[in-house]
Amino acid sequence: MTPLAIRGRIFVVGVPRSGTTLLQGLLAAHSTTTSFTESHFFARHFSRLPGTSTAILTRNPAPGVAAFLNENGEEPVDASRWFSSENRPWLRLKPWLPTQSRTVARRLLRIFDELALRRGTPYWIEKTPRHLRYVPYLERVSNEDPRPQFIHMIRDGMEVVASLYRASQSWERPYDLETCIQRWNEDVAFSLTRVADPNDHFVFYEQLTSQPEPTLRRLLADLGLAWEPEILESYGPTTDRLVTEDEPWKADVGRPIRHSATSHRELNAAQRNRVTRLLRQDLYHEIASRAQQRAGGIAAPG
Repeated sequence: MTPLAIRGRIFVVGVPRSGTTLLQGLLAAHSTTTSFTESHFFARHFSRLPGTSTAILTRNPAPGVAAFLNENGEEPVDASRWFSSENRPWLRLKPWLPTQSRTVARRLLRIFDELALRRGTPYWIEKTPRHLRYVPYLERVSNEDPRPQFIHMIRDGMEVVASLYRASQSWERPYDLETCIQRWNEDVAFSLTRVADPNDHFVFYEQLTSQPEPTLRRLLADLGLAWEPEILESYGPTTDRLVTEDEPWKADVGRPIRHSATSHRELNAAQRNRVTRLLRQDLYHEIASRAQQRAGGIAAPG
């Protein structure tokens, strides 16, 4: 019997509150995939170097690795044991960390590989929205087959800003409205720079919630996965396992798929006017148009 091997490394990225968890749960319900709680491995332990496609290790990831395994109910794998203080005492020496950036990054990716193989699946899905800005770096350090695939979740800016503003009020550092607007503008502008890359795929929340089957069929085909109609029935329990107790704003993500538009409830008229004035909604239309052209004329979201 041929040993099971990793055939797909898939990252779901985008602005928070864009539907990334919904998409993650749907993909994780496929029989050949597995997924995890948000790892934050790169966003929390690496710093991007401005104007480059690289990043450097700035924090010891060992505590984060241990917490990630615990959240997912997993015992250590070989790649995670590599981070033990007995094996790698230099992880406690902050000046030494940047010199080991690539080695550590590849070891973190290997943790996902080994967990997926332990679970008997050849594809894994990692979903941390903030990893969006680390896409170029993840490409650089993933120089082994299979090359990573990146799925950008795109959603209407007004709805994202309203949802992000509301959800962040329960966070340690709540966002003000301008921060939410800036986050959407900058993240969607970055996604736009990736439209031509063959390893990047774009899913629009509005299409996913109004036409889930055809949207998922196209995406799965792009990822090299067969269509499984059971996904639309079984994604709820799968999604629930990917949400932690510390994420109450995701409590309803496993419910039946429906379009959620709450900006008129979450924001007053003055706030909506401010969002309309500052939001780069043209970015949404541009990325939708270019994604449509790349897909061969499939209708873009309205």
